[in-house]
Amino acid sequence: MKIKQVIISEFLLKEMIDHARNHLPYESCGLLAGINGKVNSFWVLENELKSDRRFFVSKTMVEKTLKQIAERKENVIAIYHSHPTTAAIPSSYDIINHPDSDIKMLIVSFKSEPPEAKCYHILHPTYSKCPFLIET
Repeated sequence: MKIKQVIISEFLLKEMIDHARNHLPYESCGLLAGINGKVNSFWVLENELKSDRRFFVSKTMVEKTLKQIAERKENVIAIYHSHPTTAAIPSSYDIINHPDSDIKMLIVSFKSEPPEAKCYHILHPTYSKCPFLIET
């Protein structure tokens, strides 16, 4: 199913930003899951590269997490990662390595304070902004 917008609670957004902040100066990453575009859960993944410009998660860890998400009867809505020093805009590397055009990309940037979060729909070789609603 095509998701038209991503809806996330203020609480889960804060958890995601806190996770990213706690892993600076490296990029952090995770999955956002739920139903019909509404995020119900945030799944932390470990950036095995320990890099400030890239993230990588082993296939084994991704599969384990996807199984847990499926057990909750949720779907992956977005892949989240942080940009410690650059804007919340997908890099060419982000676009090339994005696995599925039905899954959104959410980026948290620490280029300025407060951090900025933006959501994108990735269509190789380009992208477009995706509506991103924060519920209080």
